[in-house]
Amino acid sequence: MPGKLLLVEDDRFILNPLGRLLGLQGYHCTLVVTAEEAWRALESEAFDLMLLDIGLPDLDGVSLCRRIRTKHRLPIIMLTARDAAMDKMIGLEVGADDYITKPFDPQEVVARVRAQLRRSREYSAEAGTKNQIALGRLVVDADAHDAFLDGQPAHLTAREFDLLSLLARHRGRSLERGWLFEQVWGYDAELGIKTLAVTIRRLRCKIEDNPDDPKYLLTVRGYGYKLVGASE
Repeated sequence: MPGKLLLVEDDRFILNPLGRLLGLQGYHCTLVVTAEEAWRALESEAFDLMLLDIGLPDLDGVSLCRRIRTKHRLPIIMLTARDAAMDKMIGLEVGADDYITKPFDPQEVVARVRAQLRRSREYSAEAGTKNQIALGRLVVDADAHDAFLDGQPAHLTAREFDLLSLLARHRGRSLERGWLFEQVWGYDAELGIKTLAVTIRRLRCKIEDNPDDPKYLLTVRGYGYKLVGASE
């Protein structure tokens, strides 16, 4: 089912064709060219997903993403230059769910948008199942699409919840890095393992008392990660 998209890009030669492309797929697109316009749009109506360029004239996309994550949890796909590997990593660090490099294949954009919306709706559809996984003080709650530590919400992004929920469903099992990335992101990526590591770090900062000495989300050296109860 198509959704409402917010496209934030200051280059009209990219923004307008992108809006037309996604509009032909049935999405309702709001097009803006500055960070301030994007913030006003988010404050005035609900969107299902945002495509956000890093290079904006008034505030860079990374700073805007960081600001958005203080209040909004919609999926965010960053648009970055092909050689801007550091921008990609910083964008993921502050809460972006995915990135697309310029120049991009139009069909790749459509596929990434569909994948993000499908995953977001799959978890939203789980509301009402009272599906919780408790690991001592940490509870992964599918109804809330969030995790709670001592009853306090972690305010996870959609991608962070996807990853934590997958680990929780395989509680106590060591899961290989490549498999985790493919299951959560749905494709192979040039920076796949680094992207996963960044998301793991963000998760630890939200669900651990001390992210440098994790008790729940553990690294399995040379292999991957596993989620355990703090006493296991």
